[in-house]
Amino acid sequence: MAQDNSISTDAPMQQSASDEDMRLGMSLNDIHMSISRAFHTMNNTTRPCARSLGLGQGQPRILSYIAVHGVSTQREIARFYSIDPSAVSRLLDPLEREGFLTSVPGRDRRTRALDITEKGKHALAAWEDECRRVDRIMFRGFTSEEETTLRDMLERVRKNMADELEAGKKHE
Repeated sequence: MAQDNSISTDAPMQQSASDEDMRLGMSLNDIHMSISRAFHTMNNTTRPCARSLGLGQGQPRILSYIAVHGVSTQREIARFYSIDPSAVSRLLDPLEREGFLTSVPGRDRRTRALDITEKGKHALAAWEDECRRVDRIMFRGFTSEEETTLRDMLERVRKNMADELEAGKKHE
């Protein structure tokens, strides 16, 4: 015999949790989580390609930055991506060791500067093919106007967060 688990609407519902408790877990449905889930799903989609090219997580973006900006320092890359310079160092070391990047004389002896090699350019070309493929998947069913709107909105979100980080540094 099936058990009836429905709630009767005849009597007023008792609220068993406080308003604060009711808010717990709401972040599962907020914009932060939506962006995070999309990002991780995208990474899981592109990871096999990166591995096949001999690249680890985060390394393709380093190659992309240097390909566009030319010889670059660890600090410049860190500033662009809003990440810690030590994290950039952990990404750069294997890229240099595996021949995707090469060290070049910096502005002074303390500055490490890197340039992309031919091997790095070939890997980046294949990576960018993969990114175009994934973009087509992500924007399936979107109009070109919707795609442009989403890109613009995400850039505004990024800028708002970068401004907040910068303001926080001024108060430290």
